[in-house]
Amino acid sequence: MSSKPMKKLNNKMRVVHKRKLAILLATYNGAEFLKEQLDSLFSQQEKEWDLIISDDCSKDNTPAILREYAERYPEHVFILENEISSGSSKNNFFRLMQKADDYDYLMFSDQDDVWKPDKVAHTLQAMKRLESGERDVPCLVHTDLNVVGADLSLLHESFIQSSMLDPSRCDLKQLVIQNIFTGCTMMINAALREKALLPADMDSIRMHDAWCGLWAAAVGRIGFVPEKTIFYRQHGTNVVGAKNVGSLRYLVGYLRRGRQNRQALADAERQAGAFLAAAGDALNEEQKQMLYDYSTLRQKKKIERIRVIAKYGIWKTGWRRCAGEIIQI
Repeated sequence: MSSKPMKKLNNKMRVVHKRKLAILLATYNGAEFLKEQLDSLFSQQEKEWDLIISDDCSKDNTPAILREYAERYPEHVFILENEISSGSSKNNFFRLMQKADDYDYLMFSDQDDVWKPDKVAHTLQAMKRLESGERDVPCLVHTDLNVVGADLSLLHESFIQSSMLDPSRCDLKQLVIQNIFTGCTMMINAALREKALLPADMDSIRMHDAWCGLWAAAVGRIGFVPEKTIFYRQHGTNVVGAKNVGSLRYLVGYLRRGRQNRQALADAERQAGAFLAAAGDALNEEQKQMLYDYSTLRQKKKIERIRVIAKYGIWKTGWRRCAGEIIQI
């Protein structure tokens, strides 16, 4: 790897930024699609950003590809030197967030997608409108996506529609049960980063995007851009992929995954408890009570669990998901 200053960073060092926006790229054995993603980043209409990369000890050609782009774009690319794997994409993204201090805005990039040329510019404009000059308010902006196959052939025009999600359902009571954010579409501001990195039970956090969403819903603002800004590639090894919720195949598969679905609900309850502990006095009394009641569902009988869900309106989107929630809660 190049020895030029700030190309390769010891994990104990911090990034000294030159710009206000950082794109955080987490990689692990992503050589197959990585060049296409990097090319799409450097084809952005908006040029004022830094790219901070954390490779999670890849064993394929990923490190060599990253070195190639660091040498090609020395003013933009910073690579964290990691000798030990973080253990998950979640941990890798949190590691990146910790290093990217002093930036005004952060975006998250997966290694296998393709960004449309106006993604950064479009999202940044939406973020500034959402902030309305109040930079101390935690803000999150996310967008829709095109769902594509490994060869970038279109599978679904809209991820939001195929997943039967509703971006307007972004209250805290709804996000505790269902994350509606796709991390690779998100931009957060510095105020939200500061909240998301407050001490918390990391084992109880499901993903970095869900955690940022909880904070934004509880104490900040959330904005949605309906434009599709990414080609969201599905190739069989995605950490989190797109699902066609309206299909019969999905419904049959959901019913067969009873144990997994119950575990997912238990994980959501556990995360709610972790968020309650982390957010503390930043929450109002109603939020605290809701999080406490939801995080302690397992201590209640079935009928009481349903009453808690109904009382606060902690429902997933769509009748299929709600029915499954009642059955498996």
